[in-house]
Parts: sequence; C-alpha cells; structure tokens
Amino acid sequence: MSATAAATAVDRRAWWLRKAHSLSGLIPVGAFMCFHLFENASAANGAEAFDETVRHINSMPFVKALEVVGIWIPILFHAILGFVIIMEGKSNALSYPYGRNWLYWLQRATGVIAFVFIVFHFTQFRARKDEFMGSPYEDVRSALASDWVFAFYLLGIAACVFHLANGLAGFLFSWGLTVGPRSKRLAGWACTGLGVAVMALGLRALLAFR
Repeated sequence: MSATAAATAVDRRAWWLRKAHSLSGLIPVGAFMCFHLFENASAANGAEAFDETVRHINSMPFVKALEVVGIWIPILFHAILGFVIIMEGKSNALSYPYGRNWLYWLQRATGVIAFVFIVFHFTQFRARKDEFMGSPYEDVRSALASDWVFAFYLLGIAACVFHLANGLAGFLFSWGLTVGPRSKRLAGWACTGLGVAVMALGLRALLAFR
C-alpha cells in the first residue's frame, strides 16, 4: 500500500469514527439521558411513585445486559473518543471571541464536566444498586440534602443538557442535514428549545428531592 493510500485509509477511518462519535452522543447516550430524567421526574408525584418507577425499570428482563451494551459501552466510547478529540483540537475562543468559537470550547468543557458527573452519579447509586433499591427515593433525597452535592448535580445536569443540545446542532450540520444559513439558524433555535425543555425536566427531577 502506498503512503498516499495509507493516509487516505487513516483519514477515512478517522472520518467514520467522528461520525460514530456524534451519533453515539444522540443514540443511545442522549436518548437515555432524556429517558433517565423523565424517570427521575416521577419523584414529583411522591416517594411511592418514584420507588415504583425505579423498581419497574430494574425488573425488566435482561436489564443488566441492556445497560452494558446500550448505555455503558456507548458512554465509554463517546467519552474516550471525545477526550481524544479534545486533545487534538485547539480552541481559539480567546483570540477570536465569536459565538461559534465559544460553542466549540463549551462543547468540550461540558463534555469533561458531564463525564466526571456521570462517574460520580454511577458510584453514588448504580454501583451500590442492592443498597439503593431498599428505598430509592429516600436514598436520593438524603444524598441531595448536601448543598454541595445538590450544586454539583445542578452543574452536571446543565453540562449534560448543553452538551446534548449543542451536539445535536453539530450533528445536523456534520451529517449534511443543515447546510444553508437559514437551516442552521432554525436548527439552532430548535436545539435551544430542546435544551430548555430537557433542563426543565432535570430541574423538576432535582427539586422533587429537596
């Protein structure tokens, strides 16, 4: 294989990895986040409603396999490749403080915050599933009683929501679905609306435990 052909193969592989990275951020990672917040928002209907929702989800057949294959592997893939992209990229938001440059920087910053938050959330609850399943609502309420934990959850959810909404706008552009200025502008407003709606759902879930 010639050097040119090898370089072309590497570029093609990198292109497909970028495509897979953007897609995995939406399906299944982004979709799961929205579902998870919707699930947690059931706490607004009281402790019994939330506990029943959690128990119903965990009684689904093959739930562990679904979590590993449909959630944790995609999250790890998206996170690892995301860190590679961050290391390879260069932010020029300070030199050229345009909106698109700031969005580029914020997408990467929120990705790091979101990953740290997901690890923290996993170790708090999912890693101790048996203990947590005793009284899910009380366990979450007790954890969020700490002001710093509550503030971190607020920051973490906000980072995840921004990363999803802004990532969706980038996905639509990179996949050739929004090409012209008007379509990009409309997609931007639609993604902003989605972000506001998902953040409202996250706040509903958070405040239900306070």
